[in-house]
Amino acid sequence: MAVPTSALEHLLRTEAPQVLGALVRRFGHFDIAEDAVQDALLAAARQWPTQGIPDHPRGWLIRVGYRRMVDQLRADQLRQRREYEGASQPASPEGPAADDSLTLLFLCCHPILTPVSQVALTLRAVGGLTTAEIAHAYGVTEAAMGQRISRAKQQIRSAGGRFVLPSADDRGNRLTAVLQVLYLIFNEGYAATAGEHLQRVDLTTEAIRLARLLYRLMPDEPEVTGVLALMLLSDARRPARSTATGDLVTMQQQQRDRWDGALTAEGTALITTAMQRRQVGPYQLQAAIAALHNVAPSYAETTGRKSPPCTPGWSG
Repeated sequence: MAVPTSALEHLLRTEAPQVLGALVRRFGHFDIAEDAVQDALLAAARQWPTQGIPDHPRGWLIRVGYRRMVDQLRADQLRQRREYEGASQPASPEGPAADDSLTLLFLCCHPILTPVSQVALTLRAVGGLTTAEIAHAYGVTEAAMGQRISRAKQQIRSAGGRFVLPSADDRGNRLTAVLQVLYLIFNEGYAATAGEHLQRVDLTTEAIRLARLLYRLMPDEPEVTGVLALMLLSDARRPARSTATGDLVTMQQQQRDRWDGALTAEGTALITTAMQRRQVGPYQLQAAIAALHNVAPSYAETTGRKSPPCTPGWSG
């Protein structure tokens, strides 16, 4: 049975961070692991449409990437004796039970990297954007962005970056970069800079999923709560943001009964709690403005309607 292209792309994008996390945890070489994952994804894209999706797609991808890494490490003589011994143990066909996305996110936001490199690497490794899509968002050539991402992976490796969640203090030091990355992944899905469609639901969904994981890890950080609330409140308006032909519908013209009430309620509750801590930051402010729009009966009755257009939902 043929596999629909959209379903296959969604599956591969979802599994890629988990496969990458499994390989980095086992071998410790982020740069080589990322290349191995891409090889595995390409193999799946060629084989699965005709052969069907295997029962354990993540395990299949891990095995293919695993073999690719072993071959590369042997050829380059980059691993030590313990890695030769570890490579003799086959990967589990089901793949790791743990969700590695958050650990991978913090690794990509390693302090040795510049902010631009942190964002670019995370968009590539965690968000699943292609190098071309990231280059388009930054207004540079694909070759230039490819070099930047490659250098970032090598820098993490040279700095001894480990695939573990950083300490509480280190998490705080990386938090600004992590929040920026999550917000950019969400925005790329909310108003895509490349492709034929206005929105990329796979990216907004992944950004929200990561933000929820981060919120569970750091529930007392107001800006973490703020960025999750902002995403939920913005995504609540998604059903009414475009016409059947894909054209943008401005907020003033949207049918508010199509907005997702559950997401609005959840986002409003989150931002209300965060603001009560009186440690207001930019994501909380944007979420508060979004909440005002979402709970208003109509556009004309929105409190603070003339506030700066600083949220992704301002124009829709």
